[in-house]
Amino acid sequence: MEITYYADILFIINFFMDFSLLCLLRMILKLKGNWRRLAGGSAVGSVLAVLFSWVWLRIIFSGRANHILLFLFWLCGAVGIGSIMLILAFSFQTAQEFLKAEAGLFFGAALAEGLMQAGVTAAGFTWGYLLFPLSCLIAAFLWKAVDKTAWNQTFYYQVTLFYQGRQVQTKGFLDTGNHLEDPLSKKPVHIADRNLLEILCPKVEKVRMIPYRTIEGGGMMMPAVFLDRIEAVQEKRRIVYEQPLVAASPQKLQIKGGCGILLHE
Repeated sequence: MEITYYADILFIINFFMDFSLLCLLRMILKLKGNWRRLAGGSAVGSVLAVLFSWVWLRIIFSGRANHILLFLFWLCGAVGIGSIMLILAFSFQTAQEFLKAEAGLFFGAALAEGLMQAGVTAAGFTWGYLLFPLSCLIAAFLWKAVDKTAWNQTFYYQVTLFYQGRQVQTKGFLDTGNHLEDPLSKKPVHIADRNLLEILCPKVEKVRMIPYRTIEGGGMMMPAVFLDRIEAVQEKRRIVYEQPLVAASPQKLQIKGGCGILLHE
């Protein structure tokens, strides 16, 4: 039986599919890899996919294919090509990160196959395959919007501040970019809204002055006080800061959600 094999068309289709999947995977899993590495991984994966498909078709049409061996051959080929693509496209720190990316790639490939079949059925062969990168692009924008919201929500806490028998409650934000420390005690410094601290601490015996630099580069000082305790709660997670050093913000805190304190990580 004569088989006409269009390797160039198969390469182009696989390249756009692989590149779209790798871009989507990088966005979802926050992987490290530039555009050149993604393009290189996609190109190598496409070449290997073309060669694999050629061998696959020859085995099928030979009439001597065993279904179990054929499945194992396909599985090894898919895992091998996918692994090579990921290694070329991204830099992995741990084996767990690589396995997570491998699972994400296969899940995306399965989803892509469904999208392509739906596109081919609805719009024909050519348009069905051309619409796949657009579907990945739309999915990427949707994921980015959802992921940003979910990321922000994971850093919001219900916070209770305690000082000499008094307490106030507010909403707090765990600021991973806050590296402010007291130069004397080396203790981390939380930053609270000035009005909130005035309510909690109407009278303070000792005030610590914390130096900091503004965005413009100028040096400033913030008054700070040692509280008895801070409790931050988020669903089942609970963080307790004993004898925390809390500075009064120079201006009202401008944080989405009406937060009254920036918690040190």
